Amino acid sequence: MSKPRGISASRGAAVLGLSEFQTPLEVWQRIMEERENGFNARNGYTLPPEPESAALRWGVAFEDAVVELAEIAQSKCIADREKYFEFTRSESDNSVYKNITCHVDGVYAGRILHEGKTASAFSFREKWGEPNTDRIPRLYQIQVQHQIMCTGADEAIVSVLVFPETPDKWEKDGWVICKYIDSYRIKKESDKDVYGLKPSSWARVLCEMGYFHQYFIKRNDEVINLLIKYYFDFWENHVLTGKPPEARNYDDVKRILSEPKSTIIVPDYIERKMLEHRGITEETANAKKRKDRLKTIITKYAVQNIGEIDDESREAIIFRSNSGEKLGSWSKDKNGKHIFRC
Repeated sequence: MSKPRGISASRGAAVLGLSEFQTPLEVWQRIMEERENGFNARNGYTLPPEPESAALRWGVAFEDAVVELAEIAQSKCIADREKYFEFTRSESDNSVYKNITCHVDGVYAGRILHEGKTASAFSFREKWGEPNTDRIPRLYQIQVQHQIMCTGADEAIVSVLVFPETPDKWEKDGWVICKYIDSYRIKKESDKDVYGLKPSSWARVLCEMGYFHQYFIKRNDEVINLLIKYYFDFWENHVLTGKPPEARNYDDVKRILSEPKSTIIVPDYIERKMLEHRGITEETANAKKRKDRLKTIITKYAVQNIGEIDDESREAIIFRSNSGEKLGSWSKDKNGKHIFRC
């Protein structure tokens, strides 16, 4: 899976502020780091972490399997896997256009683009329209029109393999994706010596069960012109000036605000542990105060009923309940000093 470069197809929706996975600020940080290594650190910014999830792991592992199913469905071969393109305009050599890029999943004969996706059954029901139409999620509409713009293609076929369960659920159940040299296998984590099944084996079964669908997207010049406008504004106003876009959420704010040296912004689970530790510390301090208060009350009672506690003459004072149970004492320690025990 090739890494994005410049305003890539996978970043297009984020530049427009329409992505649920990335913000414009996050994309800007990554682009600035690509253009100038160490940019974020020098400016006191924290780079966003590389995306990592079960959905991504399984999606990458099933890329070849989706290609195989798409080739069978269209009776055509898919070439130019992960081919790199840059957007060009014959009437302009503006630098922004050279930084509008894409890697395509592949190309059918006749310059029809192939774009492969995976989705859980729940996500598919919520976000995808009827198969064999152009009703795909807005995020992918922008991605595909971006690819069409860069490649000069007139249409694309989006193929989606639907997982009956989420990859998160499968991994909780013990299924794992393993990579052997240049191929993936699926197996139970507990099966240490088992080689596992190819994703294509799973994909063929899912296809037979009706979990594979295709969508047909035509070139939309109105959308493409809108993308160019937004990309141009983003590049001119933020990338070339080095000025960050507006923060969209709390994570954006945390990454862009400069912090004093030795300050660490901790993840949520560490924050919870530290708050718990603080609570225990406060409880311990309050318990000590209460313990000292109780000792004072008990000592006062002992003095009132027996007289001043004399370290020299008295061996011990024993406190007992009405039933005779020993509750505590003033008794000598190894240094001969009376101490209270309870």
